[in-house]
Amino acid sequence: CQTGEENVQIKDISLMTGIKTEDIISTLQSLNMIRFWKGQHVVFVMQDFLKKYMAQKKKIRLCDSNCLTWTPHAERKKGGSSTSD
Repeated sequence: CQTGEENVQIKDISLMTGIKTEDIISTLQSLNMIRFWKGQHVVFVMQDFLKKYMAQKKKIRLCDSNCLTWTPHAERKKGGSSTSD
């Protein structure tokens, strides 16, 4: 739970998850979770929204993790391809 004392930037969320910043922003906007407050855009989540969301009986789709081969974009950039000149 963020109280405003700790800042997490959308860019950081993107790097942690591998989800494009544009997709994160679009999703937050569609959920009406971005507000303009004190001259800044902030993510705003009401506790009742979280309670309703958590109460939903959504079917979780799982897959066999042995079948996945995925590296977050940030990690691919770090490894990079080295070329010799």
